[in-house]
Amino acid sequence: MKKILALIMAALVLMSCAACGKKEEKSKLEEIKESGKLVVGTSADYPPFEFHMEIDGKDTIVGLDIAMCQYIADDLGVELEIVDMAFDNLVMSLQKGEFDLVAASMSKDEKREKAVDFTDVIYYTDTVLVTKKENADKFKSTEDLKGHKIGAQKGTSQMDKAVEYVGEENAVGLAKQQDLILEVQNGKIDGTLIEALVADAYVAANPDLAVCNIGVARTEYSGIRIAVQKGDEELLEYLNGIIAEMQEKDLISKYTLEAQKLAGVE
Repeated sequence: MKKILALIMAALVLMSCAACGKKEEKSKLEEIKESGKLVVGTSADYPPFEFHMEIDGKDTIVGLDIAMCQYIADDLGVELEIVDMAFDNLVMSLQKGEFDLVAASMSKDEKREKAVDFTDVIYYTDTVLVTKKENADKFKSTEDLKGHKIGAQKGTSQMDKAVEYVGEENAVGLAKQQDLILEVQNGKIDGTLIEALVADAYVAANPDLAVCNIGVARTEYSGIRIAVQKGDEELLEYLNGIIAEMQEKDLISKYTLEAQKLAGVE
């Protein structure tokens, strides 16, 4: 009898352990709410989308993308935490789970689509060339870039375009956009491909530079989006709903104007 009871008790213990092992995994949205914070990866060298600014004596990351993420965090009832790193490391770090999403003026392309998922388009921007003001008349089309050293931020669609227009031997990729601006000013490269709103911000702060619209055509991948981990359909659906809400309220335009003002663009 004692043996039978012992066997029954052992079976109950095993069943209890099995039940413990079958705890349901929490969704990303549940994890964010439970942690009390939304962790966002960005590359804060891209005014007016994301950039550093001193506010009340404290270094603060501000910009259009940051304002949108604050709206999302407020909707979720959590704090916003920003992780700043080189743009070309963002996708890999998102895959590793170092943050919940990426908001860094990022467009999707074939390579990124295989690694992460993207929301609907939030806003469109065009690619232009920033060069020295004295050289602005030289660049009126993408054909005019041939034979020149042209820079772009590593890991961006602008870098792909630079290689396409001038070849790998003349395309210069750097991690930080401000370093590319310095290379233009120092005459080490002839120009840098950059998004139009970002170009306006840098030119406003550097009167020796000029913006050249060289007719870069939009493609099926044009448009800025938020990136999430592959397969996170619940978070993606939630974000698309929030994006639609912000667009309906015309908040994207509002955040853009506020960010441009902070970046010195009138």
